[in-house]
Amino acid sequence: MNITIICAAPNKVGRSRRLALLCEERLQALGAETTFIDLHDLNLPNFDNNEIFATEAFNDLHAKVLASDGLVLCSPVYNWGISSELKKFIEYIGATSPDGSQQGALFDKVVSFVNIGGLPHSYTAFREIATALMLDFKCIINPYNVYAHNRHWTEEGELDDVVATRVDKSMQVAKELCDKLAGRNYSSTWEI
Repeated sequence: MNITIICAAPNKVGRSRRLALLCEERLQALGAETTFIDLHDLNLPNFDNNEIFATEAFNDLHAKVLASDGLVLCSPVYNWGISSELKKFIEYIGATSPDGSQQGALFDKVVSFVNIGGLPHSYTAFREIATALMLDFKCIINPYNVYAHNRHWTEEGELDDVVATRVDKSMQVAKELCDKLAGRNYSSTWEI
């Protein structure tokens, strides 16, 4: 089993990246193989639904996500939603080439959300993209999302016990969902 962590942190030292690395650590402790994709390193070109299918960036990301049983999408919250970099990633990986030779790689994935924001009231910022993933790609959404805000960090810069416990439970549920769905007898494609 492989679970891919997608880190959409805007920099290398922020809290979003620290949470993404903590998720990876917890999943590995549970026995899952992980792949860590840091979108900050990729500098993806704009999505165009045509030429991107021939790019190395697309083909590399597509192969990694296609090989994954589950995804952990880690993003800061901006304007009551996920970051634009994570949205761009989803557009890339979800796209099917015009000739149909490359199917979107998001179908049937178990998806967990890990978000960080400044204030407590943005904890549902992931809901619109969760609904889109569920309806478009038939993703299974982990109900134990993680949301951390400024008050969840100690003065020393450590995550408090409440959110650390939530990370543990979320990653445990993610792995369990991936384990239980590994033998499913269906696969989805574009359909209503």
